[in-house]
Amino acid sequence: MPLEDKEARLRVLREIAKFDMNTTLMNVKVINMVVYIDGRVRRNHGPGAVRDLHKAMKEIEEICRSLPGINDVVIDVAID
Repeated sequence: MPLEDKEARLRVLREIAKFDMNTTLMNVKVINMVVYIDGRVRRNHGPGAVRDLHKAMKEIEEICRSLPGINDVVIDVAID
């Protein structure tokens, strides 16, 4: 994996971590500066937890697209 892809993946993971949701079954890859997110996401319970996972994933997509160097974002996530 090229260094640029590794750095981009870390930036994407940092952005996703800002959302209070269960991402233990979610995978994030960056190949040729294209972000691939797949797997499953679930709601956490508690006062700061994300209520609308569909909206959260749309926000994550927009954030990823705005990161420098990212060419495209492909999200194929099942929402529980």
